[in-house]
Order: sequence, then structure tokens, then C-alpha cells
Amino acid sequence: MNNTFIFFLLAVLLVKTTAFAQNDPGKIYTARVVSTTAGPVSKHDKDEITFQAKSTIANLNNLLNTLNTTGLSESEQNPIIQNSYLPNQDQLFYNDAIVVEDDIDPRHNSADSTADLKIDRYLRNLILFYAKSDVPTIEFSRVVTSPVLEGKEYPYIKVFFTSTFSGKHTQIAVPYQPVQRVAELRAEKVDGKWRTYLIRLGFVRPGEGLSTLSEPVITQRFESKPRILSADFLYRSTNGSSDSVTVKWDQRWLAVSQSSTKAIPTGFFQRSAAGTTSQERLSIILTDQDGLLTFRRVDGTTLVFRQVPSIEYLAKVRRSYQTKGWIQIIAGVAALGSSYAGYSSLQRSYDAYAGRFAALNSEYAIWQTLSQQPGTPPATAVSFNAYAQPGIYAVYGGGIAGGGLLIDGIRYLLKAGKVKKQIDQVKTQYRK
Repeated sequence: MNNTFIFFLLAVLLVKTTAFAQNDPGKIYTARVVSTTAGPVSKHDKDEITFQAKSTIANLNNLLNTLNTTGLSESEQNPIIQNSYLPNQDQLFYNDAIVVEDDIDPRHNSADSTADLKIDRYLRNLILFYAKSDVPTIEFSRVVTSPVLEGKEYPYIKVFFTSTFSGKHTQIAVPYQPVQRVAELRAEKVDGKWRTYLIRLGFVRPGEGLSTLSEPVITQRFESKPRILSADFLYRSTNGSSDSVTVKWDQRWLAVSQSSTKAIPTGFFQRSAAGTTSQERLSIILTDQDGLLTFRRVDGTTLVFRQVPSIEYLAKVRRSYQTKGWIQIIAGVAALGSSYAGYSSLQRSYDAYAGRFAALNSEYAIWQTLSQQPGTPPATAVSFNAYAQPGIYAVYGGGIAGGGLLIDGIRYLLKAGKVKKQIDQVKTQYRK
């Protein structure tokens, strides 16, 4: 009963420890990046502007699908269109002079192959030339916001997204393809609350992007760089690409010494007690006993990398396998040899015993024949196994143990061979 209770306590402790390990957030390191935000806009304001911008884009998506609804009359369409750019609670565009790069024509799929339309014309073209549907056929996905930018007259923000038209053009028999769009929104305070209005809607131009996403630069500089007494570790992307980063860390700092992708800058990240959602900070989180590296960009998206074991570590594992393998092989051969020697000794002893027994039986048979005396039948010798007990058990046990050690030793050597191949693969990856 006492043993059962102890095992129960150990099981509970194991479960608790496992749960604690699973909830462990890992090591978190953060770094501030170059910010294109300037001026008096506070962090709270930036967060609110970002939220409002995402809401405006979602409302724009709803507007396009609403205008595309089957059975919507012209008298219903007109106020919806006008409310999108005239001052009111539903206003999305800053005014009616806003120009949109057309994507209703399926042949218009980039900034080089489009037409500029006033917002009113753009929305009416949607009604005229895009097939009506009872279900939404226009979807905005992969929505990514830039940091809030401070212009000369007002703060603004860019929103990048993928626009997908799954319906058909009524006059052009060209299928729609998903296109990359960008919206620029002006932020203003209305009655003390931030509102965002579209001032541009078009295609993403070559070279236009989010520098703090695609090529962030860490701003913190040091008179003397932090000294990290740690080996370098290589991490490879888990998404199938060849991207990799080389890092080392201690209790205070993590250094990215090499990065094959511009999305992850080289430099120092400082240990943090918690993660960050700031648009001006990057973060790196080490989890799974440092085997997994998660890089968080300023927009909240992540890149995940898996650690490639170091050559030194793999070489150490290989040596360990080789040592264990040869020790077990030697011990196995010794055990088999001892077992064979013991068996041979028992066999010789049994042969001598059986020989003496046969001689006695022969003499007894001669005496019985000469004396003509009746007698009991000659006795028979016991079997080898019966004679050799209990020593035979040690012999058999030694043989089984020796065979097991020999097999395990060979397995360890095979594992060492596999690790050797892994070392060669890692060397190839490091060269890349």
C-alpha cells in the first residue's frame, strides 16, 4: 500500500512537472528596430489607429460584397456608394476625389496594367461589370499593417492585403487571379476618437513594402558589445526554405551573428521577462529546450526555425555510441567466451562421469554373466542438464547475456554510423 502511494505521488509530480514545462514560455529576447514613426503620437494612439485601419479595410471588403448583392436596387445602391466618401458615420474614403487603381477588370492585375478611377466610378463599375451573387465573392486576406507613419500634416498607415475575386466579369472572359493590394489611410481625431480614411487604394508597387518587416535594423548601439560566452548554434527554417540564422545567447543577451534572410537583422537582443506586441520591437523566443527559435516581426507574424545540432555535439554523441558499442561488444565476447569455457568444462566433467558409469555397468554385466546371478538392471547415467545443475544455469545465462551485449554493441556502432552521416549533412548545411 505504501509503495502504491509513493508511485502515485511520483506520477502526480511527473504530470505537474510536464505541465509546467509545457507552460514554460521559454527564453524571450527583444530588440528595438528603426521606427518610421515620429511626432507626438503615443503608443496608445498608434494601437488605436492600427485597429481602426484594420476595421476600415474590413468595412471596405463588406462594402464591395454588399454592392454585389443580387437584387439590390439602384435606389439602394446610390446612398451606399455616396456614404462611402461623404461625411457620415459610414465614411470610408477621405473624399470623392480619391483615385483607385482599378482591379475590376481582370486584366488589371498590377500597377503597370491598370486604370485610375475616381472612387464613385470604381464602385459603379463594380455594379455594372462584376457578376452578382447571393454570397460574398470578394475576399481580403493576409492583411498586414505597417507601423503608424507621421506625415507633415497627419499620421497615416499602410495596409497590405491579398484581394481575391472568385466571381466573373460580365463582359471579359478572363478569370480573376489573387492580387496584392495596398491601402493608405489618413488618421484623424473626430470628437476625440481616432478615425481612419482611405486616401489611396491600389496595387503594391515594385520595391514598396514594409522595411521594418522585410529589412528591419536594430537601433541599439554599444560602446563595447556584450560578451557572450557561448557556442554558435545554427537554426534552419521549418517552412521548407533554405533560410537560416546563427545565434548564441546567455542569461542577458542573444546575438544573431549570421542571417540568410533580411527579415531577421543581425545584432543583439536583450532578455525580457515577457513577450512584446510593440510595433517597434522584434522578439526571439527559444522553446523546446532551445531546439525551436521563433522570430516575431513588428506586425506580429512569426518565422520559425529548428536548431541544427552542432558538429561538436554530434561528434561527442558519435564517440559515446562508439565507446558504448565497443565496451558492450568486448563484454559480450568475454561473456560468450566464459560461457563456452564453462560449458566445455561441464561437458568434460560429464563425459568423465558418463565414462566411469559406463565402465562400472560393463564390469557389472561381466560379473552377472560369469556368476549367473540374477540382479537388477544396470543403472543409467543422469542427463547432462541434470548432472550440470546448477552450474549450467550460469553457463546459459552467460551465453544469453553475452549475445545480448554483442547485439546491443553492434546497434550502438550502427547508431554511430548514422550520426557520422548526420555530421556530414550538417557540415554541408554549414557550408551553405
